[in-house]
Amino acid sequence: MIIVIDAYNMLRSVPPHGRKVTESERKQFLNQLACYAQKKGHKIVVVFDAGPYEWPQKERYKGVYTVYSGVHASADDYIKEYLETHRARDILLVSSDHELTMWAEQLDIPSIGAFHFYQLVQEVGKPGIQEKRGSEIIKMTKNKSDEVDLLMREASRVVPIKSDDLLVSKQPSTKKKKPTKKERTLLKKLKKL
Repeated sequence: MIIVIDAYNMLRSVPPHGRKVTESERKQFLNQLACYAQKKGHKIVVVFDAGPYEWPQKERYKGVYTVYSGVHASADDYIKEYLETHRARDILLVSSDHELTMWAEQLDIPSIGAFHFYQLVQEVGKPGIQEKRGSEIIKMTKNKSDEVDLLMREASRVVPIKSDDLLVSKQPSTKKKKPTKKERTLLKKLKKL
């Protein structure tokens, strides 16, 4: 999925940021988004107002696509154009700007408020969460005592058998059931596909 973020709208709606966002806060924000994108497998496009150039400037920072709208356009203008261009794709807008969310709604593109999305980003970045890759569980925190892990492994080796597991299912009858008219009609339609 492509996630398009109205950057300053999001930064200003989450604490401790205020009206002015420092360079270190912006870098920390991009690092959090990069971590989120990597863990979730999404493409993230972050759009900032203005920037050092006259025209839109695109960069890639740790897998996150950052766009500075330039002097001649606002981030909102760039986002509207981007949404219209990519509206047929799997895309989500992150902004609390009413005008932008209404624009996305007209294009049938879902949107989420900046603060709510930031909470999701924070949840993914919390330490101590175990991720499952295949059948292997990878610990994300260091635990000094492996006693709990050892007990869990031992307990999982002996799984009690429930009485429901021992019930013998009925043998199906050897008579073939004739399909109903509705089922025959459905089968004819499926064969045409």
